[in-house]
This record gives sequence, C-alpha cells and structure tokens, in this order.
Amino acid sequence: MENENLSKKILLYGGIAIAIIAVLAFFIVAYNNKESSSGSTATQAKASNQSATISSASEISSNTSNTNYSNSTQISSSSEVVNITNGGSYDLSGSYSQIIINTTKDVVLNLNNVEITNMSGPAINVIEADTVTIALTGTNKIISNTTEDLDGAIYSKADLVFSGTGSLEVKSNYDGIVSKDTLIIKSGNYIINATDDGIRGKDSVAIVDGTFTITAGGDAIKSTNDEDTSKGYIAIDGGTFNLTSVNDAIQAVTELVIKTGKFTIKTTGTSSEDSHKAIKAGTLIQIDGGTFDINATDDGIHSNGNVTINNGTITITSKDDSIHADGLVEINGGTISLTAAEGIEGTYVKINDGTINISAQDDGINAGKKSTAYTPTIEINGGNVTIKMGSGDTDGIDSNGNIYINGGTINITATSPFDYDGEAKYTGGTMIVNGEQTTTITSQMMGGGMQGGGMQGGGMMPNGGQQGGRPGMR
Repeated sequence: MENENLSKKILLYGGIAIAIIAVLAFFIVAYNNKESSSGSTATQAKASNQSATISSASEISSNTSNTNYSNSTQISSSSEVVNITNGGSYDLSGSYSQIIINTTKDVVLNLNNVEITNMSGPAINVIEADTVTIALTGTNKIISNTTEDLDGAIYSKADLVFSGTGSLEVKSNYDGIVSKDTLIIKSGNYIINATDDGIRGKDSVAIVDGTFTITAGGDAIKSTNDEDTSKGYIAIDGGTFNLTSVNDAIQAVTELVIKTGKFTIKTTGTSSEDSHKAIKAGTLIQIDGGTFDINATDDGIHSNGNVTINNGTITITSKDDSIHADGLVEINGGTISLTAAEGIEGTYVKINDGTINISAQDDGINAGKKSTAYTPTIEINGGNVTIKMGSGDTDGIDSNGNIYINGGTINITATSPFDYDGEAKYTGGTMIVNGEQTTTITSQMMGGGMQGGGMQGGGMMPNGGQQGGRPGMR
C-alpha cells in the first residue's frame, strides 16, 4: 500500500513538473519572439539618436493574415445586397448593389471588372471579420453615397488589405477607403474622388507599392488613432502618388516614415481654421528617399516633433514654411529646393550633408523657441547650402539662440546674412556672403557680437552633446 501511494505521488509530482516546464517553455518562446519582433523595426532615423518606432510597410504587410484558399466561391452579379457570413475566398465580376461581410474569419474578395453602386451607404461594408483582403484584377469601380456613421465607400471595422494588378476607382460623398483598424495596400492602381478624406486607416496606413491619384476635400491619406502612441502612423515603402487635397495631403497622428516613392502633392485650402500642409505628422517625419514635388498653401513638411531627411530629391513651394519641426530638423543628405516665406524652421536645425537651395521672403533658416527639448540653434557641419533672400527685413540664417558653422559650403545673398541672440562660432567650411568669402558671422541685431574663427563649435547639441529624443523629452 505504501509503495502504491508512493507511485501515485511520483506520478502526480511528475505531471506537475512537466506542466511547469511546458509553461516556462511557452513564456520563453513568447519572450524571444517578442524580442525578435521588437528588434526588427525597419527604418532607422539618424537624427538625435532617434529611431522610427514603426516597421516598414513591407514588414507590416508581411505580418497580416495571408490565408490561402484552394477554391473560391463565385458570386453572381446581383441587384440585391450580397451578405458574406463565412470566411473564405469569393470571386466577383459584374455589377452589384452592396457587399456586406459579417464573420469572425478571414475573407478574400477577388474583384474582377466589378462595379458596385450604393447610394445609401458603403458599397463594401465590413461589419466584422479577422482580415479582409481585396484583390484587384481588371478595372473596378465603386460609387457610394455614405452616411456620417459609415463614412467610407469601402468601410471596414477589421484589418483591410489591398493587393493585385488591377485598378479601383472610388467616388464618395464622404471618405473613399476607410479601415477602423490597420489599412495595408500592397499594390494596385487607385483613383479616388472623395468629398472628405481619400484613404483613412485609424490604427495605421502601410503602403508597399501602387499608383494613387487622389482628389480629396479633406485629407488625401491619413491615420487617426490619437489614443495609443504605438498607433496612428503611416509607413510608405514606395509607389507613385498624385495627391490634391483641400486640407493635409498626408497626415499621421504619430510617425510618418517614407522610404521611397514618387510624390506630386498639392494642397489648396486657405482657411485659417484648418490645416493645409502637404506632409504632416505629430511626432516624427522621416524621409529616406524618393522624389517630391510639393506645392502647399501651408507648410510643405511639418512635424510637431522632429523631421529627419536622409536622402531624396525634394522640391517645395509653400506659402508658409517649406520644412518645419517644433523640435529638431536634421538633414543628412538629399537634393532640396525650397521656395517659401521661410525655408527651414525648427528649434534646432542641424545640416550634416546634402545640397540645399533656399529662396525665402522672411528667413532662409530659422531657429525659434518652439520646443523645451532644445536651445534654439542652427548647426551646419557639411553639405552645400545656398540661400537667396528677398528684399526688406529678411535674414539668411536667423537663430533666437546660437549659430555653429563647422563645415560645408554656405553661400548667402541677403541684406542681413546672419542674425542671432546667443553665440556664433565658425570652425570650418566655406562661407560666402554677397559674393565675398568670409570667416566672420555677423549679426544684424548684434545679440551675440561679431565672432568668427577658432572657436570649437562642433556638435553643440543640448544636454551636454546628447542629441536627445522627441520634443518634450530631455
């Protein structure tokens, strides 16, 4: 009997031990996966030791559900509402009045020369699903008069993914394409005319590739989640964009990262109550490459946090600032041509490389106190900077704090080439002012005296040389 009880105890304790080991193994694997995932964020910002916290559009899209279905269900053309209540793949061609999806599973809609017209709500309405993928073949057209509650011609409460080689034309009296979760576009040709926003993803918008022609009475492309700092972002890996909007053309509540692409952007609004910026973000704009032709009635590139430009060909004509950051503007490369009231404005402006041409009516480069994270400073370490100022009370380089010139070539044509309230130090590089080479940084207001040469001004970032993070964080 004693041996029998002992055997039972051994079996019991052995079972408990195995269960504990299994649980520990599960958490170790989960932790390692988390570490691996957190270490794979794609695009690294060079400015201020700051990295973009979002993944690239390609990585985001690869993490979405890609359920493969060996068989698809053919849905015949219908003047009635088509209700999809089971997961699976569905082939559609011809004309429909409305498609409604309501399931907990993945759904794939294969649109092949489809036309959907609904004058009393969304043409495609996703009430519930895991992920809905819309694959485009041929020429597809959607016309919708939506309501304020269901405000997209394509409206989804689930993750929404677009792919395929076909085209999609959307006409809407409210928004064009809306996802209340993540919106991912892998490919396709999109022509969107919307009274309000063209493309809107609440949690995020990730665009891998595609061709986009958007005319919007509101914003052209936007992400809106302002309740979770890990969301509300836009990632663009490539594509061709022709965007015309009354308000902002591309707007992210948090981060906006562009790896490459061809962008032709025009904003037309003039109301002082609304924002009419071409590219706008709440915390960070990072541009790693691409071609940009921007004409804006407000700022061209605007961040309430920081702006980092690593490369690209950027041409901006704007009524206000061409490039603006409340915190840090850092330029590490690229070819940049700016025509504006002010060329570049930030609390801290740092130019390390690139070819920059500025034509301005107010200040060419301005450092003002717009963030508590930095002392107003303009630091030029390299590159070729050419500034041509309009007549009147205008400054080529104007800092409410300091100016440090450590390298590069700076060519300024202006009545007032420099203006600063703190100190100015020249340690290297070539300075040409009104056709004459000089090593002296003069000041219109004489706030920092007439200084030049010999002073070691390089790398004078705040906090003892630490380049910090986003505005508001020291």
